[in-house]
Amino acid sequence: MDLPDAHFTDWTPWANRQEIPAIADPGVYALAHFLRDVPETVDPQAVEIIYFGETCGSLHTRLNQFAHSAFEGGNDHCGGRTYRELFGDEFMEKLFVSAFPPHGLNDIIRPLYIRYLERKLILDYALRRDPPTPPVCNRR
Repeated sequence: MDLPDAHFTDWTPWANRQEIPAIADPGVYALAHFLRDVPETVDPQAVEIIYFGETCGSLHTRLNQFAHSAFEGGNDHCGGRTYRELFGDEFMEKLFVSAFPPHGLNDIIRPLYIRYLERKLILDYALRRDPPTPPVCNRR
């Protein structure tokens, strides 16, 4: 079985996250702060990336859980709680999201692949830093 290459959607402003293609599907997502120009393509190693996450449910639901924790003080998303601690509401207009909803995988392989890919992205990101460091909101 061939696994799909991770092709992330274009960076989308946080406020427009519901416009991400296949937002109702499961997948992996990246969050980044862009203080200037937003790149046309997604580089999973970009220093602006602050978090990688995954869901085997709906990306829409998981991103809303992040928002509830990050911007309203909820307790349903660990990365969102970390975001709130580090940034609060200060950078919300600089927050962008990109997603990769893998298609063409069966119901057994898809969740395994999603979980693997999220961890691989975090590891690859960390290994390219000196000292090795994951994205700032990936504490677990």
